[in-house]
Amino acid sequence: MVDVPERLRELVREVVSIPSAPYLEGGVRDYLRAFAAERGLAHEEDAYGNVYITYRRGRRRTPLVLGAHMDHPGFVVEGARGRRLRLEFRGGLSAEYGKGERLALYREGERTPHAHASITSVRRDERRRLAGAAATLDPGERAAEGDLALWDVPACRFRGDLVQARACDDLAGCAAVLATLERVAAERRTGHLVGLFTRAEEVGLRGASVVGRERLLPDDALVIAVETSSFAGGRAVQGGGPIIRVGDALHIFSPALTQWMTALAQELAEEQDGFGWQRRLMDGGVTEATAYDLYGYETGAACIALGNYHNAGPRGRVRAETVHLGDLEGLVRLFERMHREAPRSGRALPALLRRYDQLGREAAPLLRGS
Repeated sequence: MVDVPERLRELVREVVSIPSAPYLEGGVRDYLRAFAAERGLAHEEDAYGNVYITYRRGRRRTPLVLGAHMDHPGFVVEGARGRRLRLEFRGGLSAEYGKGERLALYREGERTPHAHASITSVRRDERRRLAGAAATLDPGERAAEGDLALWDVPACRFRGDLVQARACDDLAGCAAVLATLERVAAERRTGHLVGLFTRAEEVGLRGASVVGRERLLPDDALVIAVETSSFAGGRAVQGGGPIIRVGDALHIFSPALTQWMTALAQELAEEQDGFGWQRRLMDGGVTEATAYDLYGYETGAACIALGNYHNAGPRGRVRAETVHLGDLEGLVRLFERMHREAPRSGRALPALLRRYDQLGREAAPLLRGS
């Protein structure tokens, strides 16, 4: 396992602790704005609230875009009458979860809860997923329409190198992108790196879809969707290193870009003791790479293994999500290498072809003579 710098641990704690839900990502956006300003990085928001942090140094280079989403499934207060709350759930989770669970309530952009509540009943949609709930506030507390009502589990704590947090998906992915930007900027490396932070992924890839549809990225960009992805059912091994994601539940991504990422991971494993990596389909859900790829961008995906996906713990109880810091550090190292090698991203498939061309030439006389 790779060594994990203390700075990565600090950055993860800062980011995953920010309350967020689809369309209510204001706290994350505030953090990103301050992060860019402190490091002299360019910061932009498009008309839809997606955030772009850009590092650029030297002559024109192939843009590498690392994209992660800022939201996590959660409740939003639809109505408050005395201590009684009506809640809408935004995101995907089975309706077997929720009843009797505790909630912490936040105003958008604030990190400290101003109230707590208990769920008394849940509403299901036609697919038997959680659509909403009724809840009761603790005595003497108040809530307002638009408040975030999030699971009352640890915002972030560490058990060795295991992160237990309310929202690893995809705030841990955001932290990996920020760590990459921070290291590249600190070392003043030549290149063009963009951190893209999108909105409302958990309710249908909304932010990523508008980025793709409106052509808001450079046409020649190499776009990498960054995720935490469920390893349930043997999809991957937590602690086994970053995952090069070849596809998701709906789509397969760029073969050329995927092969390039694979070649770089192999190089890192040869050069660095303890660097592990995985290559998997990861078909437990759909990732933003599907949106970018369908709109014509050269697209790949990378992720780390996520435990308790969407806070779905054992026996129908809500639990903190988990990721491994060693996997995150490996992911950042892979991204650093990708940034350095982006101008040569087209080399992997021709090299593979040369290998099989040689095998074919060697095999031809043996096959004809047998």
